[in-house]
Amino acid sequence: MFEALGDRLAAALKKITGRGVLRPEDLDAGLREVRLALLEADVNFKVVKEFIEKVRGRLAGAEISPGLTAPQTVVRAVHDELVELLGGNAEGLRYSPHPPTVVMLAGLQGSGKTTTAVKLALLARRDGHRPLVAALDFRRPAAVEQLKTLAEREKIAFGRGEEALAETSRLNCDVVILDTAGRLHVDADLMQELRELKSRVRVTETLLVADSMTGQEAVKVGEAFTKEVGLDGVILTKLDGDARGGAALSLRLATGQRIRFAGTGEKPEDLEVFHAERMASRILGMGDVLTLIEKAERSVDKEQAAEVERHLRAGHLSFDDFLAQIRQLRGMGSLEGMLDMVPGGGALKGQLAGADTEKEMRRMEAIILSMTPRERAHPELIDGARKRRIARGSGVQPADINRLLKAREAMQKLARQFGMAGRKGKRVGFPRLYGQGGAGW
Repeated sequence: MFEALGDRLAAALKKITGRGVLRPEDLDAGLREVRLALLEADVNFKVVKEFIEKVRGRLAGAEISPGLTAPQTVVRAVHDELVELLGGNAEGLRYSPHPPTVVMLAGLQGSGKTTTAVKLALLARRDGHRPLVAALDFRRPAAVEQLKTLAEREKIAFGRGEEALAETSRLNCDVVILDTAGRLHVDADLMQELRELKSRVRVTETLLVADSMTGQEAVKVGEAFTKEVGLDGVILTKLDGDARGGAALSLRLATGQRIRFAGTGEKPEDLEVFHAERMASRILGMGDVLTLIEKAERSVDKEQAAEVERHLRAGHLSFDDFLAQIRQLRGMGSLEGMLDMVPGGGALKGQLAGADTEKEMRRMEAIILSMTPRERAHPELIDGARKRRIARGSGVQPADINRLLKAREAMQKLARQFGMAGRKGKRVGFPRLYGQGGAGW
């Protein structure tokens, strides 16, 4: 969502040419471009004005730190103010010391409350808790059944209405997510319903689910719910969309509410704690390696990855290893999304422009699955006749088989070089996607 804004800010900051001294004219020109970039991203004009003045205040008369250039000094100031603008958040769910923790989701129809309820329950389960989702949206047709279906698919406890709270002890659940009714627009009846619900139920947190694609409308909705119901934060959905980012950058100052979580895709696991500092780094093209590591830790089978690493170190990469790596990579989300988290990944994204990386990975998977177990273990057996059979089985051309074979050979050659270096006593480390217990490439 922040891609266009990130590009504009990068271009603006490059115009600051001073090296040892930050000249006033450089600062004025750079901040003018930053201001335009923010306005084009649909950030509220009052928020933009306050942001620019704060950055200027940080830099006015400031000395360039040793080891930094003038542009780097400005980038640091812009980064720090972006963190403040986004709310400085790094907080997940607040769990009650007296269970159950009750989280009430509020928002308009179409903002994604029902799917977010399940995503939030999965996040609570990753934190070691036992969640239950409760359907309270009896106005929208099929809303209750939708939540029930999603909960059953993810093996999450499900209940209907406020009565579900009485079931928590029997079901051994300590977190309850309330999926409340919404409206097409803010109205007095909706606010009254939510206020009455909060008066009857001991709610730990009230979180607004806001659709980032609605831009400044999300800010107006946030203001209304803050005033009428009272909020403890915002869950911003559809950050994987092509909105201009203005809602996210405006919400904090306009509503006083921090963005606590971000929906980053359609999969049930695509909900992240919204780390303001990491998002600011991502916007400025500095990457977000910590989030990438956390994604890998959730998605990667560590035992399988360790086995692949052993094969790599032995200098033999089978197609079963290749297939395992493809599936683990796909489980982490889109390649473009991961490149956003890698410092300098924007340049690589440009090289992938127009390429359907998901389709290519599916094609490679189909080719490998069309091989016999013996062929996957011993790719050197694959001759012309076998290539033609594999091509027919996977719906590709023999040339595609050749490309995949060459890719495996190149990877194996690299693995053997690493293996030889290791035997000579040099420390060899394959690039790790996560911390302890495994490797990825």
